[in-house]
Amino acid sequence: MNNRKITKYAIYTVAVLCATLINEFIIKYVKKHVDQQGYILVLIDMLIVVLIFAPAFALVSNYTKKLSKAYLKTSKKMSSNNNGILLGFIAAIIILFILFASLRHNISVIRDLKALLP
Repeated sequence: MNNRKITKYAIYTVAVLCATLINEFIIKYVKKHVDQQGYILVLIDMLIVVLIFAPAFALVSNYTKKLSKAYLKTSKKMSSNNNGILLGFIAAIIILFILFASLRHNISVIRDLKALLP
């Protein structure tokens, strides 16, 4: 695969994961402040998902080309091959993993890492 395709998939992956985190944050906020349960909460949840993911996918499709070019230029400055792109993608995935673990699963990755390392 060439750099543009790798970058496009990396941006798409990060955008989907970020949209999921935003959705989770809003759902928790709504559940905390809305006293409704049952079907009303399901409808609110569905509405939030549409309001979060539809713009996220539109944004990704509109700006993927521009972001890919900017990301490639920055990555090329860091490295002459795919290492720069890979490094940026891995950093984004690590940050998103920590946020997912904390927000969606109530797991403190940083605390667990501190416990493992002396």
